[in-house]
Amino acid sequence: MNDDPLLVEAQEAIDNNELFSEGETESQRPVDMAAVVDLSDTLVQLENEVTAAEEALSALKNKRKTIAEEHLPAMLETMGIDGLSLSNGKQIVLNEFVDARIKDSEAAFDWLRATNNDSIIKNQISITLGRDQDDLAQEIKDLIEESFSVVADRKVTIHHSTLKSFCRDALDNPELAESLPREAFGIYQGKRVKVT
Repeated sequence: MNDDPLLVEAQEAIDNNELFSEGETESQRPVDMAAVVDLSDTLVQLENEVTAAEEALSALKNKRKTIAEEHLPAMLETMGIDGLSLSNGKQIVLNEFVDARIKDSEAAFDWLRATNNDSIIKNQISITLGRDQDDLAQEIKDLIEESFSVVADRKVTIHHSTLKSFCRDALDNPELAESLPREAFGIYQGKRVKVT
């Protein structure tokens, strides 16, 4: 609930349908410039608060990541354990994880093709047509082999979850792990603690 008196008053006026008199047209509605200015100032203030909250949330996420992926894993590894049951009933579990994001698509896709792992690569072709070209769109769909005078873009991709899963499996395979171009795949590997 917002305690700002101006917002409370505005909400009450809206709720009670008191903003405009019955039968008024838009051009006849009175404009209280002071209220407009006050409300616009409140909007700017709220936008600033949202920005500050988003920045604070980002900082909290970074702190959480540091604790979960650096501090707690290091502490548990120093203790020589990968999990812990606390007296309050919570469990601390240390898990390994792999994250990946293609950084050098040419090197990554070349490696996948050279190692016969290119089945995860997907090709996407998109065609941009105008509003009045619905019939042509259907024709292209039905007869994709034929050439039409349209501009088409080809996009070669790997779905993010497929990429993560593949990289995790490749890192577990000594034969692939040795030649895997980690930088091209943007591999980020580590351990993460989860408290449940």
